[in-house]
Amino acid sequence: MDCIADLLGPRAEVVLHDVSHTDHSVVLIRNGHVTGRTVGAPLTDVGFYMLRESDHRIETLGVYLSHTETGKRLKCNAVNLRDSHGKIEAILCINIDVTGENPAMGQEWDSPLTEHYQTSIRQVIETLIADASRGYDSDLTTQAKLEIVRALDNRGVFLARGAVKQVATSLRIAVPTVYKYIQESRRGQALAVSRTRARRQRAPRGKSVRVRARARFGR
Repeated sequence: MDCIADLLGPRAEVVLHDVSHTDHSVVLIRNGHVTGRTVGAPLTDVGFYMLRESDHRIETLGVYLSHTETGKRLKCNAVNLRDSHGKIEAILCINIDVTGENPAMGQEWDSPLTEHYQTSIRQVIETLIADASRGYDSDLTTQAKLEIVRALDNRGVFLARGAVKQVATSLRIAVPTVYKYIQESRRGQALAVSRTRARRQRAPRGKSVRVRARARFGR
């Protein structure tokens, strides 16, 4: 970490997350002034997404453009660090402040990802709930609540300690109802995956079927 931070300079934040403690995952950080974080800050929403997709063997997100809630523009990447059994133990993140710079060729700032660099896990969860609820009426229908829970689950929110209770309180539903919605969402996704595999198997020989998966954050 010191090597990377010294090489890239003070505009490059280098962060090491211990994912066994998502609510205070930051164990080492250099140039924390970039996002305003210190040791003890929680995992970001993108970090939870990487944990959620752990079985898909995502090793690095690749370079992506982000911006903080204070308006800084960042060029980022993150990599999973796994143990000998393939389980994610830590995530190493690099966030370079490129505010005021022109984006590189092929990279646009039109719709950069908003990554939430919060100082408490409650703030992370509250922000993600607000993101998932955007576009819905204040008087949420049952279907709307299910869709919000699905969006939150896709982002990996429920890997955070206390997330189910906090979501239940925010949506004004019971904790068992949140678990029910999570199960319904995952059953639906499993069915969709099964149908996709069946279509691939029925594809004519000699024709390749290429599926490009792109991580989508938010709704």
